[in-house]
Amino acid sequence: MKKKMLGWFASATMALALAVPAALSAGQAQAAWPEKPVKIIVPWSPGGITDTVARILAQAYSDTFGQQFVVENQPGASGNIGAETVANAEADGYTLLMTNPGAFVTNHFLYKNMAFSPDDLDVIVTVAKFPNALIVHKDVPANTVSEFIEYAKAHPGELSGASSGVGSSGHLSLELLKSMAGLDIVHVPYQGAAPTRVDLSAGRVQVVVDNIPGYMASFEDGSVKMLGVGTRERLEDFPDTPTIEEAGNLEGFQAIVWYALAGPAGTPEDISDKLNAATNEIMSREDIAEKMKNLHAIPMGGSQEDAKAFIADETTRWKAIIAAAGVEPK
Repeated sequence: MKKKMLGWFASATMALALAVPAALSAGQAQAAWPEKPVKIIVPWSPGGITDTVARILAQAYSDTFGQQFVVENQPGASGNIGAETVANAEADGYTLLMTNPGAFVTNHFLYKNMAFSPDDLDVIVTVAKFPNALIVHKDVPANTVSEFIEYAKAHPGELSGASSGVGSSGHLSLELLKSMAGLDIVHVPYQGAAPTRVDLSAGRVQVVVDNIPGYMASFEDGSVKMLGVGTRERLEDFPDTPTIEEAGNLEGFQAIVWYALAGPAGTPEDISDKLNAATNEIMSREDIAEKMKNLHAIPMGGSQEDAKAFIADETTRWKAIIAAAGVEPK
């Protein structure tokens, strides 16, 4: 019996001796991250806001970590293709996602057969937000949000509101305005943002609730006018433009597009912590702040817990808006 006990003890000791170096090796590997290039998947085409933000951060991450961060565009299916790639990737910190609300919040209410769920992704940090704004063609006889609401109510079903597609930020923001203000505006979905801007400037549609940056040239040529911004506070770049909430007496109105960095579910905590801390530091730098200001972006940041709470609130809010708009899943 004593020999058996000694034999068991010897075997257990040997197993522990083998396991400890293996565990230390795994811990050291995580501690040394990144030891090779890191890929940031952008689920949209090059040149857009998501791509631009990702490339600004990729360069800053490369400088911070001394390892290359590479942006790879995988557009398609309203961001689902790229998000699915990350959801199915190994959770080792070497495949990340720069995403907007689609992957985490809205797409699983808009598509019947999703190949992944938000639970397959771990949000790491919210990066920045971009305000949508109430923008109308120059001939619309309204110069304030309240005047527009009054005019739209007096002409039910006569105004056309454009967006870059069903379920897009512009579409859902328009539906939010319609719901909160009690408006009957016909939604006209386009295939992308560019034709939307062209037809608004030409007066073929009368209104959008969409990102500000894409309309800067139209503001300058006078073909459109911005009546209110979708943030809860006025913007530094447009201090004389009120919020839609205050000018339209629509308490709680908020229409923004936000961007967040995520990884596959199960991304090691120490890697997420490194990325979160680095992102917060990067977004506080003057050179990055200037680049974001040029994009009319508002830095966000905060802890990973802050990001999770923010997305939970966004999910609740947009789920209700999608249901109220009667948007049928594709």
